[in-house]
Amino acid sequence: MAVEVGQVLALKIKFNKNPGTVSKTIHPYLVVDVDVDSNRIEIAQFDSLKGKEFKAARKSNKTVYHDNPNETVIDTDSFVQLDNTFTVENSPELERFRRQTDKLSKEKLDDILRAYKNYHSNNTVEDNKCVDMSVSEILKWN
Repeated sequence: MAVEVGQVLALKIKFNKNPGTVSKTIHPYLVVDVDVDSNRIEIAQFDSLKGKEFKAARKSNKTVYHDNPNETVIDTDSFVQLDNTFTVENSPELERFRRQTDKLSKEKLDDILRAYKNYHSNNTVEDNKCVDMSVSEILKWN
């Protein structure tokens, strides 16, 4: 079963192009796009809302709650960072980093995807926040 939009991967990734710092901790990443033609997936980072409510209020973030309906892919109220573009080479090996095969509930997923696409259409994502990674890099860091 391939990685699908709405699933969450638990990964350490490269945060930016220069100097290419790799995360010290594993973060959850929502799969926001699967491009079969380019064999790439696009992911967006979840971050815990607790103690970061001021960050979540920025237009570059979208809040998502873990309840109503109860979510299995996130276990705490969170926000999705909209101001990054993280792409990863798609591979069956990424399946091992899925938190589970469940997806974020349809209404919340649609809301996040709309906000993500809207942000990317109406704002410039800084070049150093556009990071493309190979599956071999992901395997090395995780």
